[in-house]
Parts: sequence; structure tokens; C-alpha cells
Amino acid sequence: MPDIDPRLMQQLLETFRIQLEERLQAIADGLLALERTPDGNARKSLMEGIFRAAHNIKGAARGVGLERSAELAHAIESLFSALKRDEVRFQARVIDLCLAALDALRPLVDAEAGGQEPGARVRELLQDLHLAAAGHLSEYAPAAAKPAPAAPRPARARQASALAPAPDSVRLPVERLDRIADLAEELQMAKIRLDDHHEIGRRMRDLSGRLRHLLARFTGTAGRPGYPPGALPPNAPNAANADLVSDAIDLAVELDELAESSQNSLRTTLSRLHPIAAALRDDVRRLRMAPATTILTPLARTLRDLARGLGKDVELTLSGERIEMDRAILDALRDPLVHLLRNAVDHGIEIPTVRRNRGKPETGLVSVRLAQEGGQVHIEVADDGAGIDLDTLRMEARRQGLEGEEALAGMTQREVLDLIFRPGFSTRRLVSEVSGRGVGLDVVQVQLQSLNGRIAVDTEVGAGSRFRLSVPLTLAGDHGLLVGAAGQVFVIPSQYVVRILELEADDIVDLEAGQVIRLGGDPVPLRDLAALLHLRDSGRVEEDRIHVVVVNRGWFRAALRVDNVLGEREMVVRPLAPPLAGTRFIVGGTLGRDGDTLLVLDMADLLDAALGAQASGKVVARRRAEDEAPHSRILVVDDSITTRTLEQSILESAGYHVEVAADGDAAWEILRHTRFDLVITDVEMPGMNGFELTAHIKHEPRFAHLPVIIVTSLGTEEDRRRGMEARADAYIVKSSFESRELLDVVGQLI
Repeated sequence: MPDIDPRLMQQLLETFRIQLEERLQAIADGLLALERTPDGNARKSLMEGIFRAAHNIKGAARGVGLERSAELAHAIESLFSALKRDEVRFQARVIDLCLAALDALRPLVDAEAGGQEPGARVRELLQDLHLAAAGHLSEYAPAAAKPAPAAPRPARARQASALAPAPDSVRLPVERLDRIADLAEELQMAKIRLDDHHEIGRRMRDLSGRLRHLLARFTGTAGRPGYPPGALPPNAPNAANADLVSDAIDLAVELDELAESSQNSLRTTLSRLHPIAAALRDDVRRLRMAPATTILTPLARTLRDLARGLGKDVELTLSGERIEMDRAILDALRDPLVHLLRNAVDHGIEIPTVRRNRGKPETGLVSVRLAQEGGQVHIEVADDGAGIDLDTLRMEARRQGLEGEEALAGMTQREVLDLIFRPGFSTRRLVSEVSGRGVGLDVVQVQLQSLNGRIAVDTEVGAGSRFRLSVPLTLAGDHGLLVGAAGQVFVIPSQYVVRILELEADDIVDLEAGQVIRLGGDPVPLRDLAALLHLRDSGRVEEDRIHVVVVNRGWFRAALRVDNVLGEREMVVRPLAPPLAGTRFIVGGTLGRDGDTLLVLDMADLLDAALGAQASGKVVARRRAEDEAPHSRILVVDDSITTRTLEQSILESAGYHVEVAADGDAAWEILRHTRFDLVITDVEMPGMNGFELTAHIKHEPRFAHLPVIIVTSLGTEEDRRRGMEARADAYIVKSSFESRELLDVVGQLI
């Protein structure tokens, strides 16, 4: 062929490889479907499809100068042509030969592109294909089918499959997607920092209010009607400081104007940046998603090869394969699913004669079902085989020295079944190409744990087994819950958070092995987060009320006792640099509001530790009855962490129990589940503001007598009127705010 620029030829070859992978998979799927499709139009349509795919491979191979590959594709095409004309009888050995030829095409393309000659196996296949097309397959039958190897496909082939184009789509290298993802994260970090600057503007206004209050105290006019902050009465002893007071008032005014200007500018910028950043993040995330069918469809071929090699007849059914998941998770799931299929065919499905004697269809059934639930994907791999015999498991565990006789006798059915996930455990003593090589289901469990996933198994002897896997939909997370533990702030990725609770000591149930809480009627083990992180010794803390964050992963849950909950925050997780890299329980870091680094918890590792036997013990010790005294409970609602922390500190110092919320929507949700004696709320908050929250409370019959205090920087008569219309019980302006005044009002209302 004419000389072509080597770079262009390389691009053409890469494009051909991608198309080759698509068409080889289409042919393999068609052949497997033909094996179970009766005569008729459907069969003709399938034959036409695989013939056309082989013809396209032949033409494309010649177009890039791969003559040997084109020759093999032409031989496959000729056999398909004979099958279409019914000149060759369609049978399992024909499929075996065709699948073997398809497998040979992949390495042949790589070898020929690298200037190597085809091996003897290719020449044998060419001869077999020609003889089969001429109707002489019986004389030159291919070698017996062998189970497909457990090793995954080459990285290039996996990438090609992942990038298989849909209509109106383009192919992008994964490296370029990674670069776009990095840029999207940088944009997200910039948006988060802008949000923090918005908070700085609010703090500037608070400072202005405090300055005005100090001026009022300095001039002796604090609380005196008719005197604005900073005004000097005629007989004031400090009248000589009028210039100083005037300058201070000007500074307060300038602070107000600067804060207002800064907030208006930031508000406008954020209103434009928020949807852009969110849309870019979501689009980039979708770019990295692929339908589960990319790994599930090839499983039919794997299952057929395994069954043929073991003399069994097995059918595979798939459901939920259109669910889209992160490509990284899909690639990591490939080997565990193949391993579970091998386990089902070799250990589960019986040979046809045994199944017939047991009253079962000779064809065994293996199913793979996917279902999405929130940010999790649940995968079920089930078979209708012999099931798992618990007595056999106990015997093998005893023989291999994994457990003693007494320990085995005391195990529950679940604990005995979990033995199959022990490293090296196998019930098959005979070494074969499929089983008995010391590589057990522990590799599946380890792989799933690396994905923050879980696996469990159910079985019924004679009816089959069901493996249930749970993995996250994506590895990306963009929100985290800030919690305090032992004086430090940590971040729990929001996808793991189930509930946030404030519990009384009576809500905690003491068991012999430790303490639990009840959630939806189910017991959830209670653990101390600081103790799990080795920040303090495990031991009981005497508290009347505790903050608890309930977290889960797959089917496992734990309640983590924390010092406080500081709210949710957008985040971009970055890996930590040495020496912090690799620290247990820490997956990375994210920026805090003050530019400091907040540590993001590795919930997979933390939950393993929380559910381990060494983590059991009492977390909370109840006070003696004579020490107990009722305390009023107050809900503080303010989107400024500084303000709500200040108010919380003032109230708790006075003996009140205080819970906080960052906005009106969160407060309303808390009120629905927890009893309070009083609510203190700001006005300007995202979502439901303070006026709306107050109105909601007063219009709800069960809250009609719940006092509400509005504490805000909005001090105009119009704002006060709106507070009265919402039926607030008190209205305190932050510029004149004093801790004594707040406590006095609270004391009057409770």
C-alpha cells in the first residue's frame, strides 16, 4: 500500500482496534444467541448480523495493511456464509471453532502490527475454517473447549470496550478525561472558597454591629431611647472624645458598606458560578460512567466456555445491565464476577444426569441481577445448583486448621458461611483448571473492600446459592459532614451518612458486648469516633445527651458518637502528602473555611474497625439518679457557624441542652423528630429563612406554644413587623446583642 505518515497509520490502527473489539463482541454475542435460538426470522437476523460484522473486520483489516488478519477474518466470513446458505449444519463444534478464531484475531492484529509473523495456531485455524466451510468439520474438529482464563483482558482492550461509541458520540482517551476531571475539581474548589468569602462578608457585618454596640457603651447611651449608637448626650463626661467617636462611627459605616458591596458582588458571582460548576462536575462524572453491559455481556461467553469444559449445560440470564456505573468500578468488578461465575458452574451447578435424577432441568441457570438504590448498586449472582453444605464447610475448616472444634460448634449459620471468604479456603481437593489452586473467594472480598463494597452469601442445600454484592455507583463524592472528635474536626463523606441524632442516655441499650441504639427497630452498635481514631482511650463518658452519626456501607451500619456536628460542606478530596499519606482511617484531605486542611475519613476501614470485636465496650455511662436534673432543650438555627457556636456556648454555659442547625430546612426536619423547649433563629439563611421557619412552627398545632426568638442583624421597623407577623415571641438585633440580654429573654420564655 502507498506510504502513509507513521503517526497517521498509528491512529488508524488504534481506531481499527477499537472497532475490532466492538465487532468481535457482537459476533460472540450473536453466536451464543444462535445456540439457543430456534429456526425462524430471529435466527436469520442473527446470522446476517454476525456475517456483516465479519465482513467489516475483513475490509477494515485490509484498509490498514493487516493482510494476515484480513485472511483470518475472510475465512470466518466464508464459514458464516456457508451457515447462512444451510450448507453447513449449525452445531456446538462450529461455535467452538468460530469462538477460537475470534480469540486468535486479537493477538494476530497486535503481532502483525508489530511486524511479527502469525504462529502455527493461526495456520491451523485457517485450515479448520476452510474445511468446516466445505462441510468437513468432523474430520478436523477443534480442540475441546477450555474454560476462559481468569486473567482480565489487556488494558488496551478494556479501554476500547469502555470507549465503544454510542450514536452521536466521540471517543476520548481516558487521560484526557482525567485532565478534565482535575480542572472540574479545581473549579469546584474555587467555588467553595468563594462561598467562604461570602461568610467573611457576614462576619464583617457582625463586627460592625459589635463596634456600634461598644460605641454605645462608651458614650453611655446603650439602651437609652432616642440615642443612636455612638451619639453623645449633652452632659456626657467624655464629650472631649467626640472626634474619636465620630471616627469610630465612620469606620462602622464603612465596614457596613464594604460588607454589603462585597456580599452583593459575591452573591452575583456565585449565582452564575454555582450552576456552571455543578453542571461541569455532573457532566464530567457522566463521562466516566458506562453501562454495566460492558462487563456483563462478555460473561455469557465465559460461562459457556466454563460449562463446556466441565461437561455441563448452563444458561445465563442478565437484568439491570443498563445501569451506568463509574468505569473504574466496572473494571474492578470484572474479575470478582468471573470468579463468582466459575464458582457457580464448578461448585454449584450439577452435571445433567445428577440434575435429572434430582428432578431439575438438565440445563442449569445462573443469573446476574443489578439494582440501583441511591448511590449504591446491589449485584446478585445466583444459581439453582446444589447449594453449600454447612457440614462440609465445618469439616474442611477443621481439616485446614482454620477453627477449632469448639469454635465451629458455636458458630451461627452466617458465621459458617463466611468461612468461604477465608484466604485459601476451598472445599475442592482435586486441582483442576477451574478450582483447587488455593485461590478462593477471599480475593473477591478483598477486591470489593478496595471499592468500599461488601459481599454476603445465602444458600439452600439442593436449591442453590445467592451472592449479594454492594458497591458504590461512583468513587467520586462531593459533600461531607463535618464532625468534632477529641477537639479536632473530621469529614465523613455524605454518601455514608444515614442519620444524625441527638440521644438521651435512656435511648442507649446496654448489652454484654457493648452498647447499641435502636434505628427502625434494628440494633445498631454504638462506637466512640475519637476512640476508634486512637485520639483518646476507650472508656465511658458521663453525658446525659450525645451526638450520634449513623453510617453504613453495604449491609453494615454503625452509630458513631461524636462531640458535635458542624454541618455539611462541599468538598474536593485530595490525597495527602508524606508522611500523612497512608495514615490509617484517613482517605485524604479537603480545605476548610479558614484555609486549613480537614481530614476525610476512610469509612471502609473505619467501619471494619467499628464492627470488630476489639471495638466493643461501653461508650456512655449513665449518671446516678441523684445527679440527674431536667434541662431545657434549645434549637439554635443560623447559617453562620461563628454566630451559632457563640450562642451555643452562651446557652450551654447557662445549663441548657443545645442542638444547632445550619438553615431553616434542616431545623424543620430536626423539629419533626426531637422535642425542644425553645427555638432561636437567624433570618437570612439559604432555603427556608427565619421568618418562614417561625411561621411554619406557629402554624403547626403541636408547635403552637413553642417559643421562638429571632436574633438577626436586620433591625429596621419593616423587619420587626415581619417578625411580629410570623408570631415570633422575641426579636433581638445583633448590633445590640449581649449574652445577658439573650439569657434573660430565654429565661422569661421557658
